[in-house]
Amino acid sequence: MPYTVSDFVNSHSSSVRLLAGQGGFARPIDEVGILDYELVPGLKSRYQRTNFYEGQLVLSTFLYARDNPFLITDAVKYLVSVGASALIVKNVFHLEIPDAALRFANARNLPVLLVTDDRFYFDEVILEVGLRVHELERSSFAQREIDALLDERNDETAVLSHAKRLNPSFDDELAAIYVHSDGGLNQDTTLGPLQGMVGVRDLVCSFDQGILVVISADPLSVRQVQDALARLQERLADVEGVLSIGVSEVHQGISSLALVILEAIHAARIAELKGQPTVSYRDLGTLRVLLPHATSPAMRSFERQVMEPLRDFDTEHNAQLERTLATFLESGRSLAKTAEALSTHPNTVRYRMRQIQQATGLDWQRPQDMEQLSLAHSIGVAREVAWR
Repeated sequence: MPYTVSDFVNSHSSSVRLLAGQGGFARPIDEVGILDYELVPGLKSRYQRTNFYEGQLVLSTFLYARDNPFLITDAVKYLVSVGASALIVKNVFHLEIPDAALRFANARNLPVLLVTDDRFYFDEVILEVGLRVHELERSSFAQREIDALLDERNDETAVLSHAKRLNPSFDDELAAIYVHSDGGLNQDTTLGPLQGMVGVRDLVCSFDQGILVVISADPLSVRQVQDALARLQERLADVEGVLSIGVSEVHQGISSLALVILEAIHAARIAELKGQPTVSYRDLGTLRVLLPHATSPAMRSFERQVMEPLRDFDTEHNAQLERTLATFLESGRSLAKTAEALSTHPNTVRYRMRQIQQATGLDWQRPQDMEQLSLAHSIGVAREVAWR
């Protein structure tokens, strides 16, 4: 997961102003360099071709151009030629930046940013960018940040902090896609190609032996999410280890990041449970209401009260009452379809449903009782897939 110019600009939006080269915001930053004396006459030939490299965020006070502002254009052309990421200018000498330099930067998509805050110190930027680049290179970084974000999901300030660390360039509307894996997914060879399918305002990372994709835009449409899903499915078509894919709904605000991630994870786990390749959270029906509260004491108590008699009966008699109830509900409450799914006779299913009635005291043919059986089953499913 690279650290980009967009990430830097979003982290320092109150301290820098874009002058040119917005088309280069997706450029990755590998390190920081300082350009202040390399173009001074007499030193130019000695230093110019040794101090700057591709992927550098270059800082400058224009010291070298104090007596000749036209050297600024030479500097921009040189930085473009070596593939620098961006030029950050602290214009302490209040020099006029030549239009030719800005036009060239725009044409070649080299971001040129002017420092607008006197408290913007180069040494702090060098340290900060170095730490961020190092963090994002470590595969465990995203895992730790998302773990913390989900654990603190009820604290909006904490969620915003973790979200900004994951991607300072997130836009205002978010959705997530989670690729659930059996642990055999080779993420080293899978993540690279997937990162190429998203923009600087998105995120692709490994998480819990799977892969998480967060898409952001303002506005973000359901169609955009579906297009991203289609591209993802195409790229994963021949990848081993993928169990299922879950898709969240679109939510507004960066503080919704924990919500969209959880929705995608839950949808993926439901997809695996039902043997489906892909499930969207919006298609989960009442589970959307139950999942956020599935582990609450009230939910646990109700589910246990209804379902434990079935589990006890199954254990004592080596029966299949709980499985039969689940299949009956998932088959549209049709005896014939349930029998087909269980490879048995409809009369057998009818007999088991009567046993369920005897064990629970709930008559499957009475709507009010069937509602309780259905709700208890759904809570059990929600508890099984709910985030820890």
